[in-house]
Amino acid sequence: MIYLLAIIVALGVLVFVHELGHFLAAKLFGVRVERFSIGFPPRLFGVQIGETDYCISAIPLGGYVKMSGMIDESLDTSSADREPEPHEFMAKPTYQKVIIITAGVIMNFLLAVGILGGMLWLQGEPVDPTTTIGYVGKGGLADSIGLRPNDQILAINGEPVDNWQDVSQGFIKHLGTKTDFQIRRGPDEVNITLDWDHLKMNDLGRLQIRPLLPARVGDLSPNFPAIKSGLQTGDQIIAISDSLISSWSDMTRIISASADTPLRFSVLREQDTLAFDITPKAVSFEDENGEPVTVGRIGITYYQEYRELAFLPAIGKGLERAVMLGQLNIRGFSRILSGKESAQESLAGPIAIAEAAGDIAQQDLGRYIEFIALLSIVLAIINILPIPALDGGHLAIILIEGLMRRPLSVKTKLIVQQIGMVLLLMLMVFVFYNDIMRKIAAP
Repeated sequence: MIYLLAIIVALGVLVFVHELGHFLAAKLFGVRVERFSIGFPPRLFGVQIGETDYCISAIPLGGYVKMSGMIDESLDTSSADREPEPHEFMAKPTYQKVIIITAGVIMNFLLAVGILGGMLWLQGEPVDPTTTIGYVGKGGLADSIGLRPNDQILAINGEPVDNWQDVSQGFIKHLGTKTDFQIRRGPDEVNITLDWDHLKMNDLGRLQIRPLLPARVGDLSPNFPAIKSGLQTGDQIIAISDSLISSWSDMTRIISASADTPLRFSVLREQDTLAFDITPKAVSFEDENGEPVTVGRIGITYYQEYRELAFLPAIGKGLERAVMLGQLNIRGFSRILSGKESAQESLAGPIAIAEAAGDIAQQDLGRYIEFIALLSIVLAIINILPIPALDGGHLAIILIEGLMRRPLSVKTKLIVQQIGMVLLLMLMVFVFYNDIMRKIAAP
């Protein structure tokens, strides 16, 4: 149930905000809005308020705002054989049409900026004040290019980094392109290059690298040994049994190898040193090769520091992150079109998105809201593509008509919209099929 609810809320918010952009822009320029629909025709139910029918329609692929005198997803041509009236879309100058058509994409992008910036303002900016590597997974992507524990990352593609968030964002910024790491290793400085020519963007999951962090307790999970033992947020683990602990990686290595084995934890709490007997809980899962693995877990996350931001700087940071995520997705689409990425492996449909939304919503409400921001950016990018029936397709027609200084024929527009609807349905069939086959193939 949580999966269905999570995707309904996410898509409902995104479609509503997108169509609200078109609606407000149309109203601003005096265009009559006949219908505000969530979903594509046929209409299911709704309410008429003034000149506008606010409704829910049958095909849940998005939504649309039906403006007088415009041939769109409704395929209505009733006003096409006469001169447009002042309140109709086609009577407006080209620049107003462009603003109305792009307003949905703009609203989706602004929603993402607002979410990302607003969360930074309310929660603060997370900061891990280190650029030193604490863990490199054996056989992972970082290991394969020669990164090692205790390497200090100085710069990525020539851009200096001051904390681990800079490292993460620098890496993501250049995801899919050649990435140079400037490293301090002991007394020496070395350069290590990650070449993406032979990699896929999904290989990000194999990076297997974490910062050198103190073993300080953050959140505690219910039904795990840590919270039952009396550990508290902010405690720093300084020893486990006979082993001194200098980092989070030291701690996790011992705990992971000690499932169902009693351990004695020495903990620094403010000025006091305390001792706790904790038996890590055995947790089983399958690794990337489908092999069963059992490890120990005590149910803690690392302590996250936050830096307070004023409202405007937070919104500015949100804008930077939204732009970066947009660039990353555009790069991903470009790699699919160029054949460097597989559409079958890279594109996610409603089933995969619903699973991701449900999983994230169960784990953390904040991450779920950030996930909505990411989806909003993806929706904006897809909608601005010059594909018939999408905003980008409408925009292309408007610009062509502006250059020709006359409208295209009604027949041409109708054919274009029909082709667009067919293409969208074919895309939905593909991504649904893709999601189902992934589920079948999953171990």
